[in-house]
Amino acid sequence: MRLAIIGDLHYPDELLNNKVLIKEARDAFYEQFMNLFLSIPADYHISVGDMVHAGEFSEFNYIMGKIKDSKHSRRFLHVLGNHDTYTYPKQEILSVTRQQRYSVIEETHAIIILLDTARENRDDWSGTLDDEQLAWLEAQMKRTTDKPLFVFGHHPLYNTTARSTEPMMSLDPSLDIWPILKQWQGVGFYFNGHNHVHSIVRQENWHFIQTASILDIPAARILTVLEDEIRLEMVSLASEQLSKWSSLFTLSIFDYEKYPQAEGEAGDQELIINRLQRDRKQVDQQ
Repeated sequence: MRLAIIGDLHYPDELLNNKVLIKEARDAFYEQFMNLFLSIPADYHISVGDMVHAGEFSEFNYIMGKIKDSKHSRRFLHVLGNHDTYTYPKQEILSVTRQQRYSVIEETHAIIILLDTARENRDDWSGTLDDEQLAWLEAQMKRTTDKPLFVFGHHPLYNTTARSTEPMMSLDPSLDIWPILKQWQGVGFYFNGHNHVHSIVRQENWHFIQTASILDIPAARILTVLEDEIRLEMVSLASEQLSKWSSLFTLSIFDYEKYPQAEGEAGDQELIINRLQRDRKQVDQQ
């Protein structure tokens, strides 16, 4: 099984500089990036939220149009981010993206969970989970299986990945979902965006994996599930042309600044989990 994952897209319809050259650079950047991303062979292509910048339907329609028009028949998954819900109610957004608010996908070699951590509040960009979703998530954690679990949400858990202790840069600190995740008996992976910097943190049997915005680092994470290991690698999609286009339009995105050192540390790029060693360790512990 193979998953291709990208961080925050932040596609902006409106730009501070409306010159034709700036708009053309924006559209050329996103068209080429999405073509490169969707060309990666994968069972699913996954966006970890903030697909758009201002939450406008025109923005969603642009990105979804690129996916629909792609020559590559891929399954695309998207979780809601805080920028996605800036302007319209979630149900109206989901009618455009054709996604579910939260869901579980059980495949032969893995289980995928998609969460809705976004608020419908422009002034509070922290994350949350409603009671209904929390109860549903806890029920998922009680599954009995040896399959790895991959959870996708826009916001990180508080005090896990880089910047997750900063104000509104995580799920609400008062919402302690760690006891729920700890109920999972196997190996778990939690993927998020939001904080615009690559970061990988291990906590007990979970790995928390944060991916930077593609405007800062044009790249994708590739997750491969093999019989003997789970491999996460970073694939750069950068080019001189993408950098040129990006430099032309990103300064014209309202309230967007590139994050310095978005690449994170050396250990935030790749991850390899030896499944055979882990299975033997679990048997020894029993």
